[in-house]
Amino acid sequence: MRRLDAAFSLGLVAVKALVMLVALRGGFEQISDDDYARTVIAQSFAHAPHLDPSGTSWLPFPFWLYGFAMMIVGRSLGAARAIAFVLGALSPLPVYAGMRSMQNTPIASAAGAALCALTPWSVWLALAPVPECWAGACAAAALLFVGTRPVVAAALVAIASLSRYEAWPVAAVVAGACVVAAARGDRRARGAMIASAALAAFGPIAWLANNAISHGDALHFVARVAAFRRANTTPMPLASRLLEYPIALVTDARTVVVASLAGFAAAARDATFRKRWVLPIGGALFDLAFLIYGDARDGAPTHHAVRALVVVLAVLGAFGAAGAASLGSRDVKSKTWYAAFAIAFVACVWFSVTRARFPPGLGASERRVAQIARGRALAAPAVRIDVTPCAYEHFALIAAFGAPERVTIEPSSREPVTDDCPRVVVHAL
Repeated sequence: MRRLDAAFSLGLVAVKALVMLVALRGGFEQISDDDYARTVIAQSFAHAPHLDPSGTSWLPFPFWLYGFAMMIVGRSLGAARAIAFVLGALSPLPVYAGMRSMQNTPIASAAGAALCALTPWSVWLALAPVPECWAGACAAAALLFVGTRPVVAAALVAIASLSRYEAWPVAAVVAGACVVAAARGDRRARGAMIASAALAAFGPIAWLANNAISHGDALHFVARVAAFRRANTTPMPLASRLLEYPIALVTDARTVVVASLAGFAAAARDATFRKRWVLPIGGALFDLAFLIYGDARDGAPTHHAVRALVVVLAVLGAFGAAGAASLGSRDVKSKTWYAAFAIAFVACVWFSVTRARFPPGLGASERRVAQIARGRALAAPAVRIDVTPCAYEHFALIAAFGAPERVTIEPSSREPVTDDCPRVVVHAL
């Protein structure tokens, strides 16, 4: 069985990497300027490590991870993209392991892990030096592990909750489940469950404490996110904000949503299956409700709502695969569930491969090819630069320059972004 698990794991990584290469061949460059801003922060951390690398609302773990990796492989933009590629290709593995811990078959576990991992947005997020793909996979896997290996669930969600806010509801679910298990278990298991609950809750509590100490307000990050969103987006009616995430769920990952119906059908027919999945599905729905509430309060990401839905989609994909396997094993007539799920799975892969060739970030005002080329041309150990941005395009140049500590950022000119932005003045050291 271990050899079979190893084979399926390698297959998952290979398929994810292959689809990522298809997206690169289609011209993928970046999702947004956040890609470069995060790279710059990681480069700064590699040069001078400190506890809160961004000093903003962005959580610290991704910068620790990228920063320490850059200490080994270098601080170039190419290094950041290589690290992202490796993390993205490995991202299906936690979900696969979580499904196997729930006693699903290797093939059902592989199918469940692949469903979310092969959606177009999961592929694009895996290519970008942003944490949504791998952090979402860790959070989803925590919901799968919590009923079988709570210590593993707590460790995974601790990483995820120090990387992305959408992992915080999962941290609450995992911590709560561990507390309940401690109350119900014997004395020997109680200590481990309490320790697991503390580990699961560590990320959110530590970040709230950091904001209280550093900014005088434990919820400073919420105000910062809301202020940025209000300043950079057109106000939407409350109804639109309440529906933004459900609509993104259906429009951007419809094949996963359709495949998950097999899970709901199995839950309706099988009490054992329903009991096994109530916590993962409940956690995913709680996560979705958390995102909707945040959107209503302007505390959600400014663009691309679907990027925050990796946790939900990963659990739904796993649920659908497990449901199809459960229904297909009940009787001969239910074998049609295998065929139906196989069709949905093939549709998901086909949809992903075809759409992945048309990535975001290729509009005339979004491309950063010129800025990256200028940054690389300027890179030299005996040079420092002054940069006057038009908007946020300067982060691409600085990331390509590779040494943020030798860059001074002047106030923005607020001019329309062109290939000539930002203005750069070079100084010899």
